Amino acid sequence: MGQPLIISVSGMRGIIGANLTPAIAAEYGSAFGSYLKRSARGSERRPVVCIGRDSRVSGPMLASAVMAGLCAVGVEAIDLGLVTTPGVGIMLRHLGCDGGIMITASHNPIPYNGIKLLLANGVAPPPETAAVIRQSYFDKQFDFVPSPQCGTVTTNGETDRIHTEKVLAVVDAQQIAGHSYKVVLDSVNGAGAPVAKKLLAALGCEVIAVNDEPTGLFAHEPEPTAANLGGLCERVKAERADIGLAQDPDADRLALVDENGVYIGEEYTLALAAKQAYSVRCGVAAANLSTSRMIDDVAQAAGGRVVRTPQSAAADFDVGHGRAHRDEKRQHNG
Repeated sequence: MGQPLIISVSGMRGIIGANLTPAIAAEYGSAFGSYLKRSARGSERRPVVCIGRDSRVSGPMLASAVMAGLCAVGVEAIDLGLVTTPGVGIMLRHLGCDGGIMITASHNPIPYNGIKLLLANGVAPPPETAAVIRQSYFDKQFDFVPSPQCGTVTTNGETDRIHTEKVLAVVDAQQIAGHSYKVVLDSVNGAGAPVAKKLLAALGCEVIAVNDEPTGLFAHEPEPTAANLGGLCERVKAERADIGLAQDPDADRLALVDENGVYIGEEYTLALAAKQAYSVRCGVAAANLSTSRMIDDVAQAAGGRVVRTPQSAAADFDVGHGRAHRDEKRQHNG
């Protein structure tokens, strides 16, 4: 028996050509759009949703289907094109959208793709909201509209520029540029290379990009674990680089390799970012339950604290016993 279509807090994931088809994607888009319309009753403004996709070959097909489903219920769609998952979260707030959708299966293998939902605040729907959207999809409760009221599709190609500008606004670019770091970047043929190369260049880094063509035909297993990044570790040593950076296909995960070609991983990525943030200000950090407790140590050392929540901004999908599986299990168990 084939694997079932998975619909969770994070959205929908399936195997293209088996259990995830354009018809299903269109109906899921209509379910999300109908929810947004019902939530905005009394407002004369139509809901607006921005849609991005990673580099998987099936991405344009699914994105088109989802946008058709949105337009069918009178929702306006903004096509962001090939972007990262964080980019969708940034743009939906930048553009004042009512929701966002990312077409990605995160670090899962090539046969998979998925549909991640984001609300106006840039995070995934809470469990109770996700349940309403899921039930609307199952019950086929869609608020279809006649032709004159159908939504339209517009395009916006500004995601990478906006994302880069927002990062540069919160880091000391001159200090970084002064070191002229040599960076080996492995984007696993996903969506992250274009924006990452632009950002690193703006930071004065020499970038050696591998697997940077966004073909969606992953050069190695796409999850950025030590077992999958032996090539990056060797390249860092061979190039005598200062650091190696590994992204997953939708670039919402970043693993580090040190100057000796040693895999550091992604647990340290957030801890190091938190340490930098706490070096300039003190306060409360929010993290989900799967985040390493290193961030608690960092916060405590700076006089801050961490608030934990089972809700993830854009939880990764996983096959088997991965991170999203653990998150959902924790949510179920309270």
